[in-house]
Amino acid sequence: MDVQHLHSSQEEADTRIILHSLDAARRRATELYIQSPDTDVFVLVIRRYHQLCRDTYFITGVGNKKRLIPLGPIVHALGAEKAAALPGFYAFSGADVTGRFAGKGKLNCWKALSRCSEEVVSAFTTLGTSEELSANTESAIEAIVCQLYESGTTVVDAGDVRWNLFTKKQLEAQKLPPTRAAREK
Repeated sequence: MDVQHLHSSQEEADTRIILHSLDAARRRATELYIQSPDTDVFVLVIRRYHQLCRDTYFITGVGNKKRLIPLGPIVHALGAEKAAALPGFYAFSGADVTGRFAGKGKLNCWKALSRCSEEVVSAFTTLGTSEELSANTESAIEAIVCQLYESGTTVVDAGDVRWNLFTKKQLEAQKLPPTRAAREK
């Protein structure tokens, strides 16, 4: 079987796993079992699910803690738009369980995504597709950062949210009882 079309300059196995899975689907495979302990592969497979077999499964874990995860129900629950936006969101929010934002883990980021507008989801879909970041993409992503730190806010400027949080902390500090050193003076 000629597999020359599977040649890739990628050294990462993550990308190659997706490439081979897409090839298997094009060759009319009826079931796919993709195994990896990496969340990166899971995210990429969710993104490409619509190009894979309907019966595609992800196997993760190690030793006797392996799990078989059917991908169809996950993709259907997310919807096509959020499934397409997942790699951009994943890159934005931080890999695996380590978040990129101070005091905000992946779960906080996920909750912010679940509350965000279609414009934000669209921005994550386009993230990384070109070298230049469009003004619309930048403002949509800034809006989710604002939601991350002040849930329900109408503020869409990160600098304004930062100022709000700073002044809020200052007010809280003024309400604290004096320290022992201050009482002894």
